[in-house]
Amino acid sequence: MDQMTALTLLPQEQLSIAHTHETAELNRYRRLALSFLPSAPHISRLMAALGMECEQRIQMLQGVAEQLELDACISLPPPQESPFLARTSRHLFVVDDAMGLDVLREAEEAAETTCRLFAWLLETNATPELHRPLLAFVTQKDNEYRVIQECREHRGTIQLHEHHSRQPTPLQPSLSL
Repeated sequence: MDQMTALTLLPQEQLSIAHTHETAELNRYRRLALSFLPSAPHISRLMAALGMECEQRIQMLQGVAEQLELDACISLPPPQESPFLARTSRHLFVVDDAMGLDVLREAEEAAETTCRLFAWLLETNATPELHRPLLAFVTQKDNEYRVIQECREHRGTIQLHEHHSRQPTPLQPSLSL
């Protein structure tokens, strides 16, 4: 069997995979926004913004599906979790810095996986109508991955600086004679 044939998906398969995954990403970013709300509202707002970008991509997929007359491929409600990402059973709210870093690390890994998934969908695409949206998704997902990576690195730096600033300073010897 030809390698190209083996790797090419039908447009309805690509739409279904992209829609299912992006909807799960939307749900994941909403959960992350809620998780960080009490301890890091700025990260919560970032996750909420990333969720809004997911909504825009879902709308774009719905438009392409209508254009291709493949609305039925994305009309069923997708699962809450993406089959492409590992499931985590974690406390709902981020309660400390260590947990926050772990959650951001997991978000970074998920964003990287999503980047690779959409790059693979673009690489295996044979439908001209899907090329432009998938190309845009790859660019957006790469940016999303980098933003989460920078957020995690920045949070780790803040945690490290806070840890050092909390260390008791050695008492200075008194110079009284």
